[in-house]
Amino acid sequence: MTQLTNIDSVVKSPVSGVVLFRVKVLWVSVIIFLLCPALSAAVPEGRLPVVFDSVILPFFTTQFKTGTMRGAGGVAIHYAKREIAGEQAALVIVDGRTEYTTKYAELFYDLRHMPWSFYIYDHRGQGMSGRLLSDAQKGDVKNFSNYVADLGKIIQTVVKGKKHKRLFILAHSMGGAIAIIYSVENPGILSGMILCSPMLWINTAPYPAELARLLTAGITDLGGGDFYVFGGGSYNPAKVFAGNDLTHSAARFALNKKILRKFPENELGSPTFRWLNQSFKAMRQAKAAAGQLRIPILILEGGSDTVVGRKAENDFCAQAPDCILARFPGGRHELVMEKDSIRNLVLQRIKEFITAHCLPDTTPALP
Repeated sequence: MTQLTNIDSVVKSPVSGVVLFRVKVLWVSVIIFLLCPALSAAVPEGRLPVVFDSVILPFFTTQFKTGTMRGAGGVAIHYAKREIAGEQAALVIVDGRTEYTTKYAELFYDLRHMPWSFYIYDHRGQGMSGRLLSDAQKGDVKNFSNYVADLGKIIQTVVKGKKHKRLFILAHSMGGAIAIIYSVENPGILSGMILCSPMLWINTAPYPAELARLLTAGITDLGGGDFYVFGGGSYNPAKVFAGNDLTHSAARFALNKKILRKFPENELGSPTFRWLNQSFKAMRQAKAAAGQLRIPILILEGGSDTVVGRKAENDFCAQAPDCILARFPGGRHELVMEKDSIRNLVLQRIKEFITAHCLPDTTPALP
């Protein structure tokens, strides 16, 4: 059964499941409003430049413990965690290509009053994890399964170091494909999954997707896998806000550049042909796995996302047994980095989804 409302929400589940989830969300909204209406408010964009340096970054550096573990093939994987007593759930952030732990400091600060423990890590080849090529600016991976194995080891060795009642993943873009494959290969671990602009299709303009796939496979097979993709290069700090595909928020766009100036070790350039070739294979695998997922899923979709494919997201959600798709009109690719009018709605949906799935199934039905 599929229903459509605005923000827009598309719900795919049995009727009883739809009713139960709506009732839970109603209860959750009341709880959040009554218990922490002011405390749960996000920092407005206009205050970010000052608040980030004086409050948010100190919160992240003092409240989160960092460490390093060895991922697949012995690659060093950097992680950060904030564990609390009496938690309701644990949330693991699986971020996107080019992203890094400190970029999510604002999100963690805005969610600090939720009764959740937090975990985040840098993928191999980016952030403060081990780089894979002599040119550290190249976004590369030998096999996409290494990303999945790294997530599995983070959960097994870092996250499960503390006992959790429930475990959720919030995955963005490339992280969405990683999380989907992990969930299918490791059933029974997760309580639910939030996929923010999941990478199920990539905009390969000006090349048609199939031509780009064939070219990428051919170049990789001929030994050019570690070359930058056409038009690619190292990180460009001079890139301007106007015309960007990621966010409408000039403040958050500028903040990301500021963080990279402060911590340049997190810089990453364009992907290699090998990374793109592996990603094409992973997207096909993730899309094919939709029907095998047995956990609640929330897809957060930007109505103006030009980086990944909205049709692929819609098709995936329609095939998954228990999936809700929340579409945010005007939203670009990085919804948790968007302007306040969009981002605040995104944060609310994240809170509602996780909290609703932490409530007992005996929630009373509406009269």
